[in-house]
Amino acid sequence: MPRQARIDIEGGLYHVMSRGNERHEIFGDKADREDFLKRLKAALNKTGGKCLAWCLMPNHFHLLILRGKRPLAEIMRRLMTGYAVGFNVRYRRSGHLFQNRYKAILCEEDPYLLELTAYIHLNPLRARIVRNLKELKAYPWCGHSALCGGKEDGITDICAVLEYFGSNRQKARLAYEQFVGERLNRYKRGEYSGGGLLRSIGGLVNVARKADEREMFDDRILGSGAFVESILKETEEGMFSERMTKEEVLSEVERITGVTKEELLSSSRQSRIGRGRALYCYLRKTSARVNGAVLMKELRISSGAVSYLAYKGREIAKAEHLSV
Repeated sequence: MPRQARIDIEGGLYHVMSRGNERHEIFGDKADREDFLKRLKAALNKTGGKCLAWCLMPNHFHLLILRGKRPLAEIMRRLMTGYAVGFNVRYRRSGHLFQNRYKAILCEEDPYLLELTAYIHLNPLRARIVRNLKELKAYPWCGHSALCGGKEDGITDICAVLEYFGSNRQKARLAYEQFVGERLNRYKRGEYSGGGLLRSIGGLVNVARKADEREMFDDRILGSGAFVESILKETEEGMFSERMTKEEVLSEVERITGVTKEELLSSSRQSRIGRGRALYCYLRKTSARVNGAVLMKELRISSGAVSYLAYKGREIAKAEHLSV
């Protein structure tokens, strides 16, 4: 059976994984890990991608990548090909270092970004490489330490993650640590390592289905049936097709919140205007099928802020009984 083509979308959130060939180790020592991270940083800088979470295990790695202008494949080619060549030279070996091609799951941002961040960073604890959260906080080979206030690693986009927990950096770090701690024993091994079926959120199934209900799914995508359907449609068309125009969304936001287009696009931090921006992000992502990268440019905010606003906008839409 021929393998499916990857879905590579600008602004898409990807859980990327790769394992050593025949499950052999791909990191022998500190120098190997440092070489890998150096190549990852260079690849992200050249392609405009962002890394929200990462973890290096003895025989595999996890990355949570927000894809930039350049294709995800370019990031991974720069990273994995260069690293494999260097590894083979250092250890005087030949042949494939990695098992098959890397796995990249396109993920729905709002329900999964923070869950995936915690899931990836808890890997060393699940594998008993570290014994507890205190040791994990000092573990140098994942992004958790940087998010908790440790030495910045040059890889993790700290702002993109912590902004989801609030604007005050110190309080956001504490909230992030609490979030990870609450998920310490909730995740099953491999729970977020695949697409297709909807996954659980913090141990609780996020969608209840009736016996006769069917959800569209795809092994390359992690998200709701509606999200999968929209991605597949956009992929087939070769572009993102808006169901509501930008002006229609702006009109709806002004009708509900009283926030005008000029106010919404301004730099004001008034709570009233923030409410309008939240509803705008939610409607643009759901009714208009616009991805996070577009909203980042329009509102001049980070990916984490877009996700946070869209989450708040969903609550506003529910309160207003909007059907989207």
